Amino acid sequence: MSKTIEGRYANYFDIGHNAFEFVIDCGQYFQENNDVICHTRIITSPVYAAALLQVLADGLKSYREKYGDIPEIEETPVKGWSMLC
Repeated sequence: MSKTIEGRYANYFDIGHNAFEFVIDCGQYFQENNDVICHTRIITSPVYAAALLQVLADGLKSYREKYGDIPEIEETPVKGWSMLC
């Protein structure tokens, strides 16, 4: 693994799939002008998409045990949010 990894903030996610792969777009939603800028696209197989889901579930479980419940997003102002929320 590289010694330096670029970190990008993401508060917008859109997911698509076909029989062979999942496409996960990540970006930033700007409430001021209701705009989204996507900066990262992850393309992976269904097997690794399931692995990602499990890693996220494990991380969220650990977070909740340490810090408590996570508030729900009340609005889905742009397409894409509905895919995950």
